[in-house]
Amino acid sequence: MASGPTRALWFSPMRRVLRDGSGLLLVVLAIAALFGGIVELGAHDYLAAALLLFTGLAVLRAGVELLRPTVGE
Repeated sequence: MASGPTRALWFSPMRRVLRDGSGLLLVVLAIAALFGGIVELGAHDYLAAALLLFTGLAVLRAGVELLRPTVGE
């Protein structure tokens, strides 16, 4: 098994792909939750809408934090 710099170079791109993929998945799920909140708001179910909107914003923040090193500021 490789050790030292060779092992670090092999794992670094894998970590980046995994981080970017999970960040993108969280952003898509957050958009779906926000859309569900808007639909519930249209149905006048305010408690469900507030919970979905709060959850969507929290998941969106987590996804953006994972994508921050790739996209940059």
